Amino acid sequence: MIKLSALLFAVALVAGCAAYTLVAPQRQNVADVISVEPGMKWNKMSQSAYEGHVEVWTLDGLTLNTLVFFTGVPDGEPLFVPRFADKARMEKPPVFRSTMNPLEIQELLHATVARFFRTTLAEERNLRAVSIAGGRGFRFETRVVGRDEVERAGVFVGTVAGGKLYGAWFQGARLHYFERYLPEFERIVASAQLTGEAARK
Repeated sequence: MIKLSALLFAVALVAGCAAYTLVAPQRQNVADVISVEPGMKWNKMSQSAYEGHVEVWTLDGLTLNTLVFFTGVPDGEPLFVPRFADKARMEKPPVFRSTMNPLEIQELLHATVARFFRTTLAEERNLRAVSIAGGRGFRFETRVVGRDEVERAGVFVGTVAGGKLYGAWFQGARLHYFERYLPEFERIVASAQLTGEAARK
């Protein structure tokens, strides 16, 4: 397990090694399975603290706001694990199952976040069905308070196609950063399309 302070230090080290790639405000292909059209310039991490079937973007730095795309989490694998953790000593993470319903996926994110951030508080609420990428999906809100005592609000939107989980989770410091960029996240979600193998469900 990794403490949030150590995780943020590792993130800072990665960021210092020019790990960002500019994402232009035009239609983008995420891992060849999700197509979205951002309205602002984002920064994509070539190697983030999140390890798994994910792609990570940020506007102002990972400690302030983060957009995590889930690019087809297969049955039996975790949503993500800490890249910089000692895998030999890390507790076995909870995993996604293709038979999970939206409530179970919400609970899975809760368990994953609690382990990843070593939170003092993690909660999810307001689960509801939504239309995403031309199909049925679900959405819920998140709240995380880590060891740094910063409250981070978030929104997760996802769908299961072909037995894999696709989605996006945006979170940011509740004061200023989350509310400021929530409309941009809504734009990205509204523009989302499944492509490649994800579209062949």
